Amino acid sequence: MLEVPPAPAALTLDVTRRWDGGALSGPPLRARVSLSATADALWIEAGMANQHPARVPDAPPGARVEGLWHYDVVECFLASADGRYFELELGAGGHYLALAFAAPRKRARDFAGERLDVDWLGTANAWTARCAVPREWLPQPVARVNAFAIARGEFAVHEPVGGSEPDFHRPEAFPEVRVPGWSAAS
Repeated sequence: MLEVPPAPAALTLDVTRRWDGGALSGPPLRARVSLSATADALWIEAGMANQHPARVPDAPPGARVEGLWHYDVVECFLASADGRYFELELGAGGHYLALAFAAPRKRARDFAGERLDVDWLGTANAWTARCAVPREWLPQPVARVNAFAIARGEFAVHEPVGGSEPDFHRPEAFPEVRVPGWSAAS
């Protein structure tokens, strides 16, 4: 079982395989998600080696962008044992999208009226984005986690989730995780 440590330590999920577990084609897609816990938030950092040219939306860095999955993005999904889950997408241009689901692809909340402060750094070689997701946005208790990346037409995963086509919305197939100090009652 994976464990999200207290900040500043982090659990890192490398995104290194194609969605079905096969090898990625073309130049290697190098992406990762790191998770750290505080009492009231989960720090999520995502990064990817640059995919030239990076596909980014026409919006200012730090903006919430609906449909961000159409661009170069790294995604983190966190699920409870009952199938509710949270999806955070962090994009190559410093954009984000946060969504909550009651069941696979059944949106429960889009957080459009709320804001995440995203710290973003892009260089010639890579980009990283980091933000603190409020604990109350996440399904409790967090029981499963997975990380994904989309770039160059590739759909990459940390842990393959099965199926006959790319579909990241399979929380029952995510690896188990626990966040010490977090419980449904605390």
